[in-house]
Amino acid sequence: MTAFLFDLDGVLVNTRDLVITGWRRFATGRGRTVTDTEIVERMFGRRTYDVLVEIFGVPPDEAARLLPVLGDRRDEVKTGAPLREIAGAASFVREALAAGIPCAVASSASSINIGLALGAIGLGELLEVIVDASAVELGKPSPDPYLAAARGLGVDPRRCVVFEDTPVGIEAGLAAGARCVGVATLGRPDLLGRAHLVVDDFRGWTPQGILDDLATRGPIPDPPAMPGLPKGR
Repeated sequence: MTAFLFDLDGVLVNTRDLVITGWRRFATGRGRTVTDTEIVERMFGRRTYDVLVEIFGVPPDEAARLLPVLGDRRDEVKTGAPLREIAGAASFVREALAAGIPCAVASSASSINIGLALGAIGLGELLEVIVDASAVELGKPSPDPYLAAARGLGVDPRRCVVFEDTPVGIEAGLAAGARCVGVATLGRPDLLGRAHLVVDDFRGWTPQGILDDLATRGPIPDPPAMPGLPKGR
């Protein structure tokens, strides 16, 4: 059986302004200036720790100390920062679950922020498998988050469809062996050219419609047995 694996930010929940504001504030505090384009192209989709170390040059031990603060948006949300549903996302997930398609979230966000976001769009109690930034050794573009999500569902990752809005997320899904649907909520479909299918959002799409469209782009073959991979459901 096919499973759906969703990124969170930009796929299920629109946190674009919240994320950009946070990174611009952090950069200013470090005496740097970053543009919205730089944030979108270099930071979106990646774990906070990886951005701190690899882009801002923060020493690993300092980056680890910063994570509890940078990975908690509760105060911002309490003071009015919006967590808006990507159009049609919640109903799409509910429809997939009702059709017997297992669903999971594999996000570069912290468990706190994932809980906030899913709760805001009414999916907090529906998804049993959630992979957060701390759950894997390597973040996207490594396949580890999607491999962990597929493993949690008991589905071979090559039987999965990944929904992503960033190039690093698409690369993570492809590296896991999954089919990838790019969700162009950042207004940059050009960044999603490696996806099998690109959609604006979930309006007008059904789970079966996604599967049917992907099937026209080449079937998902029955994978050969491989050590360490669960059998398809």
